[in-house]
Formats: sequence, structure tokens, C-alpha cells
Amino acid sequence: EIFIDEGVKGLSVRRVAERAGCTTMTVYSRYGGKEGLLGALFDEGFDRLVQAQAAEKHKLTGSQRVVALCHAYRATALQYPHHYALMLGGFSGEHTPTPQSSAKAMTTLQTLTEAVAATLPASAGHDNRAAAVANGLFAFCHGWVSLERLGFFGESVDTAPAFDRAVKALLAG
Repeated sequence: EIFIDEGVKGLSVRRVAERAGCTTMTVYSRYGGKEGLLGALFDEGFDRLVQAQAAEKHKLTGSQRVVALCHAYRATALQYPHHYALMLGGFSGEHTPTPQSSAKAMTTLQTLTEAVAATLPASAGHDNRAAAVANGLFAFCHGWVSLERLGFFGESVDTAPAFDRAVKALLAG
């Protein structure tokens, strides 16, 4: 709750212990301190993204799936802004993920890469092309969400249709 409301800046072992009704030693025993709390929240953020991506699997094929995955990324980032900031945003430097956490995070990009690969015609270098397109889409989504979170597009503007058009254009290009 503290993290969702206040983000990394509001998070401390003492405050977590107070809110949980336990001792700081309990938090240290369970998480190893603030770095362990951040690790658990980093993992939780990517778990939420994985869940959002999985929800987009059903009844979609080809480019529809790629667009849906990009929308899942955007929706997760906007719904959980403090998780996003820890995972990929302004506070990502506050935490160094474990190799296991980094591998979990990379599964989200792998999911996008596999969906892109399904839209491309088979040819020499297919896997490399799919990875390049997926990386480009990821970079676009990250940039768009970062700008959106900063209020670049204005608060009263529904950016979802423009986001959708841009993802489709990038995939087609």
C-alpha cells in the first residue's frame, strides 16, 4: 500500500513494518531490507505485466496480438505507475534486479518477440528481424508511456487511439 500510494520515495523498512503490524526485524528476516522489498516489488510489477500479456492471448492472431501486447504494456504502466518507475522508469536505478528477476523481466519482451515473429513471413534472418521489430516496439511503448506519464499529451486527451495507430504503423513498417 505504501509503495502503490507513494512509490520508492515513501518506502522504508520501518514504515512497512509499522503498516504490517510487525517489527522491522520481521521485514529484514523476510526481505533482507529495503533492497529485498524493492526486488519483490520489481518482480510483482513484471508479474502484473505477464498477467496482462497472458490475458491478451485468447482469440487473437498475428498483428492483433502484437497490438494487444503493446496495449497491455501501456495499461500496466499507467495502472501501476510506481511499479513501472521501479521496473523501467525514473526509479529503476534504485534497485539492481537479481539474475532471476532480470530473466523474468525478459520473458515479457520474449512474448512480444514471439508474437511479432508470427506476423512476419518466413525468410532468412527471420528471428533477428522479429527481435529487431519487437525491440523497436518495446522502445516505442516505453517512450510513449514515459511521455504520457509526464503529461506530454495533456490530461484531457484520450491517447489510446493514437497509440493504437502508431503501434500498427510500426508493425506494418
